[in-house]
Amino acid sequence: MAPKHQEARDYIEQLIQQGDIKEGDALPGEVELSKKLDVSRNTIRHALDLLSERYRIERTRGRGTIFQGERVETSGTKAIGFINSSLIYTIYPEMVHGLEEGLFHGGYSMILANGNYDPEKERESARRMLSQGVAGIIAEPMISARLTAESEFVQLLNRSGVPVLTTNCIVTDLKASYITVDDYWIGREAATYLLSNNHRRIGCIYKTDPQAGPLRAQGLRDRLKEAGITPDERLFKPYTQEHEELVPGVWFTKELLELSEPPTAIFYFNDQIALQAYDFFREEGIRIPEDLSVIAMDNIADAERSMPGLSTFNHPKELLGKLAAEMMLNQLGPYPERSQYGVTLRPPLVRRGSVAAPKA
Repeated sequence: MAPKHQEARDYIEQLIQQGDIKEGDALPGEVELSKKLDVSRNTIRHALDLLSERYRIERTRGRGTIFQGERVETSGTKAIGFINSSLIYTIYPEMVHGLEEGLFHGGYSMILANGNYDPEKERESARRMLSQGVAGIIAEPMISARLTAESEFVQLLNRSGVPVLTTNCIVTDLKASYITVDDYWIGREAATYLLSNNHRRIGCIYKTDPQAGPLRAQGLRDRLKEAGITPDERLFKPYTQEHEELVPGVWFTKELLELSEPPTAIFYFNDQIALQAYDFFREEGIRIPEDLSVIAMDNIADAERSMPGLSTFNHPKELLGKLAAEMMLNQLGPYPERSQYGVTLRPPLVRRGSVAAPKA
């Protein structure tokens, strides 16, 4: 005679095979099943664990346990792919550390791919990971601001059949969960802080490839408008990856300071670009914050070591990586969460010595 949990599993599977339970339907509740089969609720839970080896079932609040169809056979690789434009600069070493730690403790390994700002390499990395049977993909697309349903990268991931999660962006046409920071809010908060220090002419140097740059710039614009200040578009300097060889922190800072009415403060896309400008300021004898106030985003280690210390928003680098791992693992457990969802974080501003009121 088969064990009771096996009999319970066979009963539920029979309902599925007969068509009484279809994909998207709720399974009978634990209490109902335990009464019908005259077994304990622990036996029913054991039966559901066995059932999840062949079928995708998802426990959700308010609806119970949902049948999501038969599992797609894969190679069984206990690995998650992570694709990123750069794995060595700014926020990414700490983020990768948090991600790897979270996946490791969840029983998974991580396969890393450096897109190196090459869309074809990014796509090929995803193809190779999928061919190796990764259980899921975490990605931070290099041109997240311009991805659409027609983008090859989006189409590839949408038909991959594995859970997908994006970091530091929300790609509307991608069937993926996401974890990001509130970039629009960051732009508003940067403006609010500079306005509280009596700045009215505020420059902004921002990268347009990632979604974060345009959102931060727009947040800054909108906050200035609320304060009764018409944004001067000459003070907004967008750049792309192609401009990196120009050293944008220097190139576009010089353009701003050569204006007939230069800014009294500049909000930089990230600390790396702001610290490029610091080198230029030292060469030109420009004093921070006496002659110009500076604010940025990320709070990398060099931001604190700079002279003066750089005021910057503290990107939750390692925490974001750990949360990304947890979100991915939630979609791979015995009762996987298959519906896409998102987490948006608001990082605090670390105030150091790079901001002061402008000279009279």
